Amino acid sequence: MRKKIIVKAPALSRSGYGEQSRFALRALRSRDDLFDIYLVNIPWGHTGMITENDEERQWIDQTILKTGAQAQNDTSYDMSLQITVPNEFEQMAPVNIGYTAGIETTKVAPEWIAKCNEVVERLIVVSNHSKKVFESTKYNVKDDQGNEHPGWGLHKPVCAVNYPVRKTDPEPLEIEFETTNNFLVVSQWAIRKNIENTVKWFIEAFRDDPDAGLVLKTNTAADSITDREFTAFRLKELLKSCGEYKCKIYFLHGTISPGNLTWLYKHPTMRALINIGHGEGFGLPLFEAAYAGLPLITVTWSGHMDFICKPNKKGKEVPKVMRVDYDLKTVQPEAVWKGVINDDSMWAYAKEASFKRALKEAISKKAHWKKEAKLLQNHILENFTTEKMYDEFVRGVYGEEITAQVETEQLPKISLITSVYDAGDHIDQLMEDITQQTIFEDKCEWIILNANKTGNDAEEETILKYVDKYPNNIIYKRLEEDPGVYGVWNQGVHMSTGEYITNVNCDDRRHPKCLENQSKLLYSDDETDLVYIDSYVVQEPNKQWKDVDSQTQRYNFEEFSVEAMLRGNLPHNNPMWKKTLHDRFGYFDENYRSAADWDLWLRCAIGGAKFKKHPQIMGVYYFSPTGISTNPENNVWKRKEERDVFQKHLVEYQKSQ
Repeated sequence: MRKKIIVKAPALSRSGYGEQSRFALRALRSRDDLFDIYLVNIPWGHTGMITENDEERQWIDQTILKTGAQAQNDTSYDMSLQITVPNEFEQMAPVNIGYTAGIETTKVAPEWIAKCNEVVERLIVVSNHSKKVFESTKYNVKDDQGNEHPGWGLHKPVCAVNYPVRKTDPEPLEIEFETTNNFLVVSQWAIRKNIENTVKWFIEAFRDDPDAGLVLKTNTAADSITDREFTAFRLKELLKSCGEYKCKIYFLHGTISPGNLTWLYKHPTMRALINIGHGEGFGLPLFEAAYAGLPLITVTWSGHMDFICKPNKKGKEVPKVMRVDYDLKTVQPEAVWKGVINDDSMWAYAKEASFKRALKEAISKKAHWKKEAKLLQNHILENFTTEKMYDEFVRGVYGEEITAQVETEQLPKISLITSVYDAGDHIDQLMEDITQQTIFEDKCEWIILNANKTGNDAEEETILKYVDKYPNNIIYKRLEEDPGVYGVWNQGVHMSTGEYITNVNCDDRRHPKCLENQSKLLYSDDETDLVYIDSYVVQEPNKQWKDVDSQTQRYNFEEFSVEAMLRGNLPHNNPMWKKTLHDRFGYFDENYRSAADWDLWLRCAIGGAKFKKHPQIMGVYYFSPTGISTNPENNVWKRKEERDVFQKHLVEYQKSQ
């Protein structure tokens, strides 16, 4: 279905948020079949405006005019995309999507979290650093009645979408370098960017070297003549404080084109791009320099970690840059910004000696670092393509229905496996919940195994009613012996005829499109072996999806990695996996009572299987006081099992590194 979307963004701003806005608009324009785009342009501080009169600028102008004309007649939209800081999110449509650079520190302000929870359906950020900080920030808060709510945080799904590579031909600048070992800084002069130390430490490192140069492309707030004069004065005063030096400082200010930047990145005298800022949302100049093949000198913390790392032969992500050591410390008092940067949040402080060592190494080992930069360049060009980033962004905006690009007819059969043992309190609603899944009749077989041979007749009667109603879908069998939940699952796997498998727990519930969305995501990516989801956590039994409030606590699982799997069982209670995993890695270990699923998924992950988290919350997890894994009386043996699983697989993981 084509959505009428209103975009609120600084689309004409020459700023980081302006670049973010134009990327978003390009991504939306790539799917004209999905979006009818309207645009409200907003200012961004005192930054200047783009001056290019190209096709994109003409389209932006036309879309702004189209939106103004639309407002004369009808101001209703299907959804909004708001590209700004969360403080400025507002109710503009039935579905509102927030897209923000996120946060460069270790903590999100409570005002941001409250606004996101209140306004947006989901949140998109530009880096996994921002995503993790949004998801991990928690506060202890009180409601209007004075009741304490520990662990309050973001309740809305958040996904990270990086920028794509944009290839640009070099355009020379009118500048002649007197030096042959040059370093480049492209950054606004603000406290977060650490410009003063960058310049000061550079001069101290190359004080007596007349062949070393620092090219400083910077501004304070805008590209105006007044800003140039002010920034030049700041630089003059800083240089004056550095004493005598023989190295060269080149000052660039004002509008320069992407082609000019590419020329700087590729200049034969350029040894590295420097960024020792305290934190980056993503770091576009770093990204551009990296895919242009220029070595980088930077701290290995914050948003740019998404692209400065390349997997080694063992699959471990390794930074391919000249690393600058750092300390995580509380932000400076002058950096505190009410409602944005908390006084108790932290960011990175580059270490002086490490930075100076990297500067020297960029010259003494230039051949080595040029080779490393080439490896990183190739990695980025291969993995950060326009098509991939546009697709990820469109999925983040459009939401779960984007999976409709995979037609239901294309999906293979899915086998659902349920272990029943005295589940009478849940069975009625369970049967209704699963049979109402959108693809149940067309694509699912449901294997229900009753492990209680002397069990509840009423429970069995309920199941058999549904067997009669869905004879082509439901397979019911009462077992002679109880092999335990994992023994039942193994039997179900052996009985299954589907290509995909999922377990269905008696007391958990799902979104009506859960099976459809999981299977479509699994089908759409050949490299993915398992898809898992976040779930709302409820304390009341038999709470259906439609009755769960969006503010309800949820399991907010990490994005997949082997390291994340060692920290906890990401697939948890609602995974869907390819049956071929059992051919490769075996079955559930029936010696475990609670941890056999974590054990199997760790076997798979360490063995090279790939899992993916669906961007939508689609499960309802009942935290049962009498459940095997949730009953406090089981904690002793349960923790012992978990320690056993962790220690066993930690050894295997360490061997693989």
